[in-house]
Amino acid sequence: MAKESMNYAIILAAGVGQRMRSGGLPKQFLKLMGKPIIVYTLEKFSDCEAVDKIIVVCHSAYVDLMKEYIELYKIRKIQAICVGGKDRQGSICNGIDEAKASGATDEDIVIIHDGVRPLVGENTIRENIRIAMQYGYAMTVHPVSESVVVSKTMEIGINDISKRDDTYSMTSPQTFKLGLLMDAFNNDIGDDDEVPMLDAAMVCAKAGKKINLVKEYNNNLKITTPEDFYYLKAMLEMEENKRVFGL
Repeated sequence: MAKESMNYAIILAAGVGQRMRSGGLPKQFLKLMGKPIIVYTLEKFSDCEAVDKIIVVCHSAYVDLMKEYIELYKIRKIQAICVGGKDRQGSICNGIDEAKASGATDEDIVIIHDGVRPLVGENTIRENIRIAMQYGYAMTVHPVSESVVVSKTMEIGINDISKRDDTYSMTSPQTFKLGLLMDAFNNDIGDDDEVPMLDAAMVCAKAGKKINLVKEYNNNLKITTPEDFYYLKAMLEMEENKRVFGL
């Protein structure tokens, strides 16, 4: 029986973040235990049976390096490598355009993930796909461990304090039916000084759509600072030790 829809992973790896102070090499290409961070991320999606094809969005200066790593580490399911946009939203749009050019239909699923989040769990990917297939929109969130204060000033009232049970941090992946996502991006979302449109879920929410949450509880860390890099190293070493000792 033919599969009703295809699941495309769009991996965003076009950033050249400055906070890592890594001598000019973008953080997604830094190596841990002999392997670039982006490869750990790609392997998660390549190994997930629910993912059919992978599109990598890369900075133009590093497309050849990306191709080299994909070949060297034998990453499967790569449909295309496309060049990123001037910002995150532009990179997402380029990934969407590449999916359409590759034959994706409005009913197909696109899973948008940060290339520097290599610890994403397979269950999180699968649940994103399940929710997006059912409702059209899904975003991964992580429950916070402490209460959160939201305030524009140095003073707060009781209404500025959010209970931690009701508060989440936004992570990734974010997952959508392609046609619905394209409709949201095609709308004139305009500028919003109060809430900048930093990712696809926020664009969809600005367009009036309700986004279903996928809760995750693992350490789906985004590598942004040198401290994150060393934390990731410790996590990978722990996982390797578990495999060695059969834990």
